[in-house]
Amino acid sequence: MLPTSRFVTMMPMSEPLSFAKSLALEAGAIMLKHFSPGLEHTVKEDRTPLTRADTEINDLVLARIEAAFPEHSVLGEEGSRIKESEYLWVVDPIDGTSPYMRGVPTNVFSLALVQDGKPILGVVYDPYMKRMYHAVQGTGAYMNDTRIHTSAHESLDESSIAIDGFRGFSNLEFLETLRNSNSRFLSFGSTIYAHMLVASGQLEGVIFPLVRPSWDCASAKIIVEEAGGRTSDLVGKSQRYDRPVNGFISAGSATFHEALLTAIAPSIPDLPVQPS
Repeated sequence: MLPTSRFVTMMPMSEPLSFAKSLALEAGAIMLKHFSPGLEHTVKEDRTPLTRADTEINDLVLARIEAAFPEHSVLGEEGSRIKESEYLWVVDPIDGTSPYMRGVPTNVFSLALVQDGKPILGVVYDPYMKRMYHAVQGTGAYMNDTRIHTSAHESLDESSIAIDGFRGFSNLEFLETLRNSNSRFLSFGSTIYAHMLVASGQLEGVIFPLVRPSWDCASAKIIVEEAGGRTSDLVGKSQRYDRPVNGFISAGSATFHEALLTAIAPSIPDLPVQPS
């Protein structure tokens, strides 16, 4: 467990932001280099796929952070370096490996800087469309340095929602509620990709119902919230992002967030208690 403290001070963000954007471009170049249908891969113990690009990018991130911020920890999907540090970089080298290895360009590089359990910087890069999303605490969210905002849509009626990881639900009762509201369902194979669509106002919400390490949502939390949205675990609680999360929901507005929580409540299993 990483150390926590009652009082934290914010480090200047210009250097980490510039570093994270540059690293994202390097990661994107690796993604494009290996990108092709039928990409050779292995399967990890959690039954998720792993490609050469995943490990190459994760190794790059570990090396770059060790050189630039040697006192910081790194939590990566394909390898970590945990130290006694107030700061933790959370990386998903390719969020959406399943579409990636099939030649489907709905996958992104994701990086967040977490301080005392809270994301304070997030960078997400889509190398195919050259979309660089970023947010720093208290300064708004941006795509390619243009300010972005979430959707103002508040009702489930005629909304667009992405769902990734159906096995995390105890039942699918909630689908009937959403179907009756004429909600449209999408699944991109990358939850971070979907959350960026929430941040930029293209979707109203995303449901990620899996208890997983925080690389699936750390960057999304700060980018969506800085764009004006709302995020939480599956039952509306706040959570730390330096340890496994109890699923993750993002929504364009507080009202839509509440409506989404109410709709999925009958299908949410008992969740583990996340240490504070």
